Amino acid sequence: MSAKEHDFTDMASIEAADKSPMDHAREILAAAVAGDVGAPFADSALDVLRSLKEANLADWMRVRAGLKGAKVSITELDRAMRTSGEESGPDGVADALIELARSRAEFIHDPDGEPYAVIHDGNVRQTLHIGSKAFGEWLSFAHYRDTDRAPSENAVKTALSTLAGQAKFDGAEKAVFLRVATTEPGTYWLDLADDAWRSVRIDRHGWAIVQGGDAPLFTRSASMRPLPEPAPGGDLSALWELVNIPEVDRVTVAAFLVECLRPDTAYPVLLMFGGQGTGKSCTHSMLRNLFDPNQVNLRAAPKTVEDMWVAARSSHTVSYENLSHLTPAQQDALCTVATGGGVATRTLFTTCDETVIQVKRPVMLNGIAAVITAQDLIDRAILVELPTVTHRRTGGAIEEAFKAEHPRIVGALLDLFVSALAVLPSVDIPAERLPRMADFTLLGEAVARVLGKQPGEFLAAYTAMRVESVHRTIEASPVGAALVAMLEARPHGFDGTVKDLMHTLGDYRPTGEAWPMSAKGMGDALRRLATSMRLIGIDIKDRGRSKQGYCVRIARLPAETVKAIPVATPATEEF
Repeated sequence: MSAKEHDFTDMASIEAADKSPMDHAREILAAAVAGDVGAPFADSALDVLRSLKEANLADWMRVRAGLKGAKVSITELDRAMRTSGEESGPDGVADALIELARSRAEFIHDPDGEPYAVIHDGNVRQTLHIGSKAFGEWLSFAHYRDTDRAPSENAVKTALSTLAGQAKFDGAEKAVFLRVATTEPGTYWLDLADDAWRSVRIDRHGWAIVQGGDAPLFTRSASMRPLPEPAPGGDLSALWELVNIPEVDRVTVAAFLVECLRPDTAYPVLLMFGGQGTGKSCTHSMLRNLFDPNQVNLRAAPKTVEDMWVAARSSHTVSYENLSHLTPAQQDALCTVATGGGVATRTLFTTCDETVIQVKRPVMLNGIAAVITAQDLIDRAILVELPTVTHRRTGGAIEEAFKAEHPRIVGALLDLFVSALAVLPSVDIPAERLPRMADFTLLGEAVARVLGKQPGEFLAAYTAMRVESVHRTIEASPVGAALVAMLEARPHGFDGTVKDLMHTLGDYRPTGEAWPMSAKGMGDALRRLATSMRLIGIDIKDRGRSKQGYCVRIARLPAETVKAIPVATPATEEF
């Protein structure tokens, strides 16, 4: 029997023959046994075999076994019988998922090699990390919507792995941002994180809401929450009616909020502290809601430094509340997070792979006490002591009031940012007067002028705050506390080797505190303290190396010198 005689091309004629699917299947099997192994692959034959499989699975399995015995390629036959909406095993469904994704998304990678899918759905443009839960759910649902069948977990896993490879090796390299972005000097973007994937473009001329187009690519974590659509004509005075920020610190806090919108500069660390009843949590949460609302605005203290880095990767703001203590390692990590840096560790379940997290994030903290004790973190910190609340409102009333004013306050913050960007080029502070957070100081001075303050007023207030911060935390450093006590007892100071200094300071060492065990350890402690101690009028000066060892001079500075000392961070000294 020839292939042509067994080419079932007219399904209607087969149905008219008044034969069952099994009868037609036997004819197909007979043709295959006779040597025509191509007969089962004719279009009409495939329709017959599909009908048999749906009507009587037992009969289909018998025919299938017979076709296998006739040396028909069952693997190819199974593949040919699949329909686009049929669950056909991980390989077939994975192929369908890949084709579906390619038809609806562009695959790219960022400068760090992270793979992303840029999905265009009408006017909405989404950017999802291929390894994220959100992209896996989008892909699974898109398949279900097209086929009315859910793909298997293995099929989705296979498809995601393939698409990630395509994005990394075939996709274009494009920058992808989280919450804030800058595309050119002086132009900034804020992701509203809403369902329409809109963002706000900000420069010194104004701000505008943009959807798609020239907007940068923003991605989102599962915990991010949307900002309300900003409303023009707002006033920050509505914010100060709701949060418990002292009037003297409001310009500094406003400058912090504006700085959080600039990803191209180092971020400050905001620490709000005060006793019970000062509204720390409520104030903290509302301030964060102005630029980076999150499912968990206030997080408990991290158990490990690694937890801190993971949280920083998934959120624009590192935010912890009710802190009672920060370890030296955690404070070092916060310094790196705020000014930009990264951490690398071995990837789980691998031997050679390394996972790298590199971020730069604003930091917000609160607690009863000023928990920052490391002097290098103090140099980056804004410490705000909250007063006790005397006129209380219920939490529900405050929440409703904030919800009503939220769009206008966000608009007011954007207006302040625009005006500060316009003023910023005219702000001129001598380099020797700039503190460590130079970019923040310049922006803060611009913000202060927009808010009606005199030139230099912000710098004076910020410097005074830094001096007060050193006084608050000096007791947390045993060497610093011993130096202060020594100079009170010995107004003439000290001039000698670091080794001799260790012996002299032993008389003033705080009880039970950790203490350097060597001259090198003492030198390291002096190096960390030098800048902060100078702010409070204590000069630690390297005298160079002698035959006896490194020498140091420690003395109080004259009052007139303290007023005129540069606040810039000096070069690292050796002891």
